[in-house]
Amino acid sequence: MATDHSSTRRPPEKPGKSADTSLRAGSLQRAMGQAVPKTLTPYEWQQWYAEHGVPDTHINPEKKQTRPWWCWRGRRK
Repeated sequence: MATDHSSTRRPPEKPGKSADTSLRAGSLQRAMGQAVPKTLTPYEWQQWYAEHGVPDTHINPEKKQTRPWWCWRGRRK
């Protein structure tokens, strides 16, 4: 019994997106992207700030109101 696969729908591929999901490809995308890095050493942060400037999120970070873990017991909303 032959099956016709031409009638199945496939999602369209996005242009510019690589199908490579390896760790190397992910690190290359992060390195080449314009997003603010999450973890750097203090020396690397100084270099990054000198090259890119200080982002607004680092000047006035939004402070989350956090309570110690023992205050949340029984008060979940």
